[in-house]
Amino acid sequence: MVRALPGAAAGTPAHDDTAIEAVLDSPAGSQVDDDRPQTAAASLAMDGATARPSPCGGGSNVGGDGNGRPVTTLARDKHGRFDFVRGSRLINNLPFIVGFMELGNAGDFAANVWNDVPVPIYAIVFMAIGGVVAGALSVFAFRDAFVSCRNVLFLRLQRRAIEAERQRRVQRGESLLDMDVYRAVTFREFGSETIARWFMDMLLGFGAVLICIGTFMAIGGANYDVWFASNLLSGYIGNAPIALYGLVNSGWCGYIFLKAQHHIAATAGPLKGSRAAALIKRRSRNVQTFCVINGTATILGGVGSMITATRWWGYVILIPVIMSSVFCNVWWRRRVGYTRAWAKPTPFPALSPSKLVADLEFAARAEVTIRENRDNPLQQFVADPASLPDVVAFLECHDLFDDFCLRVVSSVPDARSALGGSQPTCNELHIGVGEILALDKALHAQLLDAAQGCFRELGAEHFRNRERYTAELLGTYYLVAGNVDFDGIEDAGGATESSEK
Repeated sequence: MVRALPGAAAGTPAHDDTAIEAVLDSPAGSQVDDDRPQTAAASLAMDGATARPSPCGGGSNVGGDGNGRPVTTLARDKHGRFDFVRGSRLINNLPFIVGFMELGNAGDFAANVWNDVPVPIYAIVFMAIGGVVAGALSVFAFRDAFVSCRNVLFLRLQRRAIEAERQRRVQRGESLLDMDVYRAVTFREFGSETIARWFMDMLLGFGAVLICIGTFMAIGGANYDVWFASNLLSGYIGNAPIALYGLVNSGWCGYIFLKAQHHIAATAGPLKGSRAAALIKRRSRNVQTFCVINGTATILGGVGSMITATRWWGYVILIPVIMSSVFCNVWWRRRVGYTRAWAKPTPFPALSPSKLVADLEFAARAEVTIRENRDNPLQQFVADPASLPDVVAFLECHDLFDDFCLRVVSSVPDARSALGGSQPTCNELHIGVGEILALDKALHAQLLDAAQGCFRELGAEHFRNRERYTAELLGTYYLVAGNVDFDGIEDAGGATESSEK
């Protein structure tokens, strides 16, 4: 029998270390220790197994269907295809080209080095190239700033919801620990998205525009007024936004570096020797690596850019800055950044160290397992991969149901029609587990193929994202809660981190 990871038997995740180890190491790993039958997830089919009204239009997207079950909302885009609602998730979508923004900082090289009259022909050629590069990079910067706004919108809405929920708990006299953890994590996410990305795009993009204009004006340097304006634009004025960004970003990187170190210290004792502690340390070191290189590079880039206005050797400083910028871009996308959506069915699930530890270790193991079993990865997780209820239950419990629904609507035309997505007036779909399980049994084979394809293509990346986010939650939990045991019960001498936002 195929061995299954935790949560395979009923499509639900195991929430303790012993269960994870037992299922991974036991030949009969497709059934957990409480002797639940392999088809226990079939109970999900009872909810909404009967026909339901069309999920097209109407209703509100609060993440649940009123019965504690998640609901996926898909909206039709301008091309007529269904996709996730814009601003409904934080997406790790930093483009590679943005890593070359510091190259635009050096676009005025020819204008500042060959600042002579008449301008040599070879200098004019280099000025034209530098101006085009700076101008083109500014376009990519402003475009990325627009894309980043969707992430900023998502985080602003979530932080607003966190504050509202926190106030309700204050009025009811309930614990604020969970909300303080969520608030601290979203504060860092919001700061990183606004400062390290949106702010960078706007300032470096604006600076690149000024450098571009100044560099092209330098070609007509025979005119004194043009020459003077060119020196200003490609000199101190054009490089001032870059220097400002370097100053602000280096300060933010220092703050994030310290928080990452605090996460390591806060979990070193309570989780000593555990896999979770090692994962948090690895996550924190990856964040710190980014902060050290990015913070140092941006401050050096700001200093170097101001020097280039009058000294050619300032461009020598920019060479390692450009290389570091590209490295940090790749490092962020592959080691630090993550994608996540609102939690479902409740936006703020209760937090406990034991559950976070189990989720963190499961995510790390799941990513490796998927990469090692590319052909049919679901067999490693679901006891009966031919059972649609079992498969849907697993996807639901591990936050893959949204991706599955999008895959179904995009690749199974008959299912899309049955769900109401083929109606020309349908601009929004609300799909729950009940709607999927109520589809004609003749479609089940196609639905299972869609689930397998979705899990094969997105599973490893999804669990990698979950690992990073859960590591942030767990590290922040111990940092905010202070001295608590594995179940989240505060011991004597517990402390609360009041400096988190």
